[in-house]
Amino acid sequence: MAGTAKQVQLGEFMKRALCFGMLCLGFSACVTKNGTSFEETQILERIGGKKETPEWAHGDKTTLIEGNEYVFISQVSVAGNSRTEACMKAADLEAQAGILKYIKTSITSSGQLNETDMASNPGFESLTTFFAAGRLNGVKTLEKYWEKRVESSESGERVLKLRCLSKVGIRKSDLEQQLRDAMGGTKGNAAAREALERATKKAIDSFGDEASAAK
Repeated sequence: MAGTAKQVQLGEFMKRALCFGMLCLGFSACVTKNGTSFEETQILERIGGKKETPEWAHGDKTTLIEGNEYVFISQVSVAGNSRTEACMKAADLEAQAGILKYIKTSITSSGQLNETDMASNPGFESLTTFFAAGRLNGVKTLEKYWEKRVESSESGERVLKLRCLSKVGIRKSDLEQQLRDAMGGTKGNAAAREALERATKKAIDSFGDEASAAK
């Protein structure tokens, strides 16, 4: 009797699991985490009526090198009823600021700078001021993309979102020249200046290397 009861319980469990799986497939593919069902994201509309999401807009890349340009990609996600113009402008501004943020983070985490030396180094102080100003000349928008999508929130609730991405670029020579100018030439301790130059070069050389990309 006990064995029969267990078989019945197991059969009922498998039936419920199968029904749940079929229910998920009936709407869209879904996964379950901690008892919450998460359906896959559904794209409702894309910019310009596009049928597919561009390769660069999948969100798996932040920095790229394309020809003679350093490229940075930023994305913003807002409520689905938001204006696309405002969303795209936010993504554009974030992408432009993202280039300097990326370089600053890469320099400070390079392990090549000694805090004691940098504290009194005019080049480092000047570069810090340059980063704080957040102004980089020569940055241009290369591509834009937005899509309206239905996705699952953390609670599993289906929500409408507007996802906007901006791809901006700056010529290598323009970026490198502005960074050199920001460091103030030959001022300060020579060893500290050389360490700062090495860290800066390493930062810009790492464009396209997602392992060191600033998030």
